[in-house]
Formats: sequence, C-alpha cells, structure tokens
Amino acid sequence: MWWHFLLKVVNFAVLFFLLYMVLKEPLRSYLKSRQETIKSALEEAEKAKEEGEIKYKEYQERLKKLDQEIEHIRQSLMREGEKEKEKIIQEARIVAEKIKEQAHLTIEQELKMAKLRLKEEMAGLTVQLAEDLLKKHLRRDDHERLLDEYIEGVRRLR
Repeated sequence: MWWHFLLKVVNFAVLFFLLYMVLKEPLRSYLKSRQETIKSALEEAEKAKEEGEIKYKEYQERLKKLDQEIEHIRQSLMREGEKEKEKIIQEARIVAEKIKEQAHLTIEQELKMAKLRLKEEMAGLTVQLAEDLLKKHLRRDDHERLLDEYIEGVRRLR
C-alpha cells in the first residue's frame, strides 16, 4: 500500500516535471508579457494622471483669468454705461435749452403780433373816433375849406 502511494507520488512528480519542462517557456513568456503590459498600463496611467493634473491646473488658471476678464468686462460696461448716461443727459439739456429758446422766440413773436394788432385796432378806433367827432362837429364851411386845402396840396405835388 505504501508502494501504491509511492508510485502515485513518483507519477505526480514525473507529470509535474514534464509539465514544468513543457510549460516553462510559454508560462514565462506569458507572465513576462503580462508584467510588461501591466507595467506599460501603469506608466500610461501615471502619464495620464500627470497630464490630467497639468490640464486641471491649466483650467484653474483659465477659470481665474475668465473671472478676472468677466469682472474687467463688467467694469468696462459700467464705465461705458455711465458715459452714455452723461451723454444722454447732456443732449437732453441741450434740447431743453433749444426748446426754451424756441419758446422765448415764440413768446416774443406773439407779443410783437399782439402789440401790432393792438396798435392797428387802436389806430382804427382812433380814426373811427376822429371820424365820428368830425361828423358831429364839422360844418359845411369847414368841409369846403378842408376840400380846398386838399386840392391845393395835390396841385403842389404836381
């Protein structure tokens, strides 16, 4: 029985030795290629990590610059808005002054026209009053005397 056991152990040892001799080189090359694959994958991962960190820092800087640029643009727009506001206010003042001047000119013209109409009306009333007075107080001989003076004045003009 123990021979049986010894034969099994020897069979196993021979089988193991034969398998070792047959599979030694393919197993070694497989393990070596697997080791190199893992090593290159780790190197690529390390490289990708470094590139990712560089990109992260780059994007962080861009983000800071973007915040600064946004603030700069906002300040610039505020300044331009203030300038535009002042320009609009100044233009409004100029327009208001022109409107005031135009109103003063219109008022002066209306006053002149009113004075002229008043003078014309007063002249008309004065003539009317003078005619009425003359009609009341003018006698026949005064009328003839005025007519003679008028005719004499027309002759002198010739």
